[in-house]
Amino acid sequence: MASGYKRKADDAEIVRLNSIGMSLCGIGERLGVHHTTVKYRLGALGIQPADTRRAFMDDVFRTLPSQQQEWLMDQLGPGHSIKDFVRSLLIKEFMGRAAPVHD
Repeated sequence: MASGYKRKADDAEIVRLNSIGMSLCGIGERLGVHHTTVKYRLGALGIQPADTRRAFMDDVFRTLPSQQQEWLMDQLGPGHSIKDFVRSLLIKEFMGRAAPVHD
């Protein structure tokens, strides 16, 4: 195939990557398929593509109570972006859940 893309992609992996909020292009690049293939497969499965608009964080922020908005703004700044903050929260949550359970 001249385009360098695979013809098929694993639906389960498409769904998983969509669920974490990756863009159609990002999923396609990761799986080696064209982004229109990703969109088609999600549609065939009856799943909406993730919201990757630039306004995504606006929607999240707007729904927080003002006290939580202020707290979030205090956590961030030039040296610590929302992307860094979310990444650190994910790692912290993973480490907490991945810790072995002792009886």
